[in-house]
Amino acid sequence: MPEMRQILKMTAQNVVLPFWYRLFAHGKVRDGSVLFADAHHEIRPQNMDPLFYAMHKETDWHVQEMYMDFAGASFWKTLLFSLRFMRKYARVQTVVLCDNFLPAASCKCRKETNVVQLWHACGALKKFGYDTEDDIPSTYHGHVFRNTKLVTVSSPECIAPFASAMRLDESCVQAVGVSRTDLFFRKKWQEAMREKFYRFYPQARGRHVVVAAPTFRGAAGNPEKYDLDPAMLQEALGESYFVLVSLHPHMRKSFSGQACQSAMPTSELFPVTDVLISDYSSLIYEALLFSMPLILYVPDRESYEDKRGFYHDLEEIPAFRAQSVPQLEQRIREAVRIYDDDPQRSEAELDLYRQMEIRRRAFVDRYMSSCDGHSTRRILEQIRQLRREV
Repeated sequence: MPEMRQILKMTAQNVVLPFWYRLFAHGKVRDGSVLFADAHHEIRPQNMDPLFYAMHKETDWHVQEMYMDFAGASFWKTLLFSLRFMRKYARVQTVVLCDNFLPAASCKCRKETNVVQLWHACGALKKFGYDTEDDIPSTYHGHVFRNTKLVTVSSPECIAPFASAMRLDESCVQAVGVSRTDLFFRKKWQEAMREKFYRFYPQARGRHVVVAAPTFRGAAGNPEKYDLDPAMLQEALGESYFVLVSLHPHMRKSFSGQACQSAMPTSELFPVTDVLISDYSSLIYEALLFSMPLILYVPDRESYEDKRGFYHDLEEIPAFRAQSVPQLEQRIREAVRIYDDDPQRSEAELDLYRQMEIRRRAFVDRYMSSCDGHSTRRILEQIRQLRREV
């Protein structure tokens, strides 16, 4: 049965969808027409929100949306969705994506159409795309990012890794910033997220908020279980701490500690987070736009590096490190002491805080320099430039 499903999927991707596209790829493309699409969510991903709303404020954009979580849908529902997409794709000027989206790569699109990839991750730490078998195995012969004319990244340092991972010319990858990070620079947004958090978790007031946010492991349909038990960590730290785990959507079902799961997306937790625990997740880049202590809990570092690999040295990240749960508990307490604005801090703790802040700012300058609160404006101008070139 799995083999038959795979044959059906490949037939749809390589035969049915291209045929359907060609049926409708005629006539003039409407100037300013835009289609936002995603195959990993049922509603618009947060990554798309700022650009979507920016376009809606202007009268010369004509925006449509199409979203479905392919992982949770049957083959036939996925096929019907893809056919509807191809019909629109054949007559639209701009397609906006933020993740892998195979229907857009099923055939060569019209020269009048511009595919824009916002991607969903900042920086470039763990290898992805064509640079790792975990993402795109060598047995796959298509081009996942075919037709992409623009990829937006968080700094010039990320251009080469993204071009390599997506098998694109570096000229297609532009360091104009990551749209969703614009919100982080708005005080009203920060305050709104604090209010939202304490509505969900009034018991967290007056306590140190610790958020564990690991990278996604495994396949979408078969995620690996997170090996840190936040309930046990909460018990070890005591009542002065409040522990939450924020998992990738595809990992939530495999996690048994439901009571500790965050009801808010990880990025919305940044304004209230006192200590962030992560590992190889790209969210560490955006988290470090905030002055918060980061702890890398990486008991599997050697095996993960051997299997997947990184684009830069993990030691470059301005973070505390832990290889075991007892060590993690100790690092959390140390981080809170060092970052707490307490006049009782020792001179050694104050000096360590200063050193970490110097490292953090240098890291942000290198990997997040284009995320300054104005990324959406620059991305919009890049899309306008593509529109003028058609």
